[in-house]
Amino acid sequence: MKKKTTILGLLLCLASLTWAQQNEWENPTRYEWNKEKPHVDFALYENTEDARTEDYSRSPWIHSLNGTWKFRYAPSIEESVKDFYRTDLSEEGWQEIAVPSNWELKGFGEPIIRNIQYVFSPNPPFIDVENPVGTYRTWFTVPAGWDEREVMLHFGSISGYARVFVNGKQVGMTKASKSPAEFNLTSFLKEGKNLLAVQVYRWHDGSYMEDQDFWRLSGIERDVYLQAYPKLTIWDFFLRAGLDDNYKHGVFRGTVDLREFSGNRMKQGMVKLELLDKNGKKVWAQSRRFDREKQEETLSFSGTVSRVNQWNAEHPYLYDCVLTLADVSGKPQSVTACKVGFRRIEIKNSKLLVNGVPVYIKGVNRHEHNDSLGHVQSRDIMMTDLKLMKQLNMNAVRTCHYPNHPLFYKLCDKYGF
Repeated sequence: MKKKTTILGLLLCLASLTWAQQNEWENPTRYEWNKEKPHVDFALYENTEDARTEDYSRSPWIHSLNGTWKFRYAPSIEESVKDFYRTDLSEEGWQEIAVPSNWELKGFGEPIIRNIQYVFSPNPPFIDVENPVGTYRTWFTVPAGWDEREVMLHFGSISGYARVFVNGKQVGMTKASKSPAEFNLTSFLKEGKNLLAVQVYRWHDGSYMEDQDFWRLSGIERDVYLQAYPKLTIWDFFLRAGLDDNYKHGVFRGTVDLREFSGNRMKQGMVKLELLDKNGKKVWAQSRRFDREKQEETLSFSGTVSRVNQWNAEHPYLYDCVLTLADVSGKPQSVTACKVGFRRIEIKNSKLLVNGVPVYIKGVNRHEHNDSLGHVQSRDIMMTDLKLMKQLNMNAVRTCHYPNHPLFYKLCDKYGF
């Protein structure tokens, strides 16, 4: 047994050494670099009224980078721009592209439709076809008033192997599409104009895992924005809204994770959770004090909401859960909010029950795809799909192997899916 273990260890070491010598886009041990860990999608606001809208444009701590960027397309890696990240690089002759978009639908390269066949020879993790490259550059200025905050760069989704540079220095790398890639820019930023440069390879080792029956398109395909956080901030939260055994009263549980950045001076304070009905009436509230000197990071909440309004497909009632971070005196420092619906899902006697009522799942398959925008989604596109599904008496959506746009899930909650 010991001999077999030793041989296995040597084989793993040899494999690791082999991968270490490979190109990064063909190295499955390097699927990301310097990325922030995943957390819930949210924005911070200055007051409860703005937070309840969940409209990022009303947050002073979100700055969109969507728009027209400089762009260079190359049909192969060999022909791509190698020093694309230089701040003194001339952009003369560069073309322009909308961000977000898929470059194949903007006149660069060709969209490809496949089902079970790979575009390249099945020899993972290697890519044996010409690998198109899209290179992006844009200049931005950090909003005033962000000096004492931590600044994150958020990509909603990049389809391809992407290296990210700011002011000539590499910030990080990501290969996972259809999910956020966030990078901490605080130490890379300077006063005045800053350069963001991103280079995306169409194919990489992760393309083997992302092979699906849909159009293969590339590029920065979801929103890009800067997000500023205080040195002590709400960072993640998990909310669960269920029903008691009689399906009458709401059973609410939640956890809130705090994150402290270097330079934080607020060591004590409190986090308050409130549930508001559609009329803005408070139906439940609870506060938890914290002391950062004791290294508390996760705060737990629980309680009961009497005679709660249930969520179901026919009447998708939602409450606003407002989360407030306050100092020791109770003065709010930042606010965010999330919609929650109280429901209970069970299987009894081989039947699926929602709130104690048997239901049939009438679902439909949905890809994030549009005939003119490709994989780029807008609220209008999502609403058109959901309205059609409702007209056809659907009550469930299959989201096709990957996380959909965060707004789509919120609309599903709102309209009963």
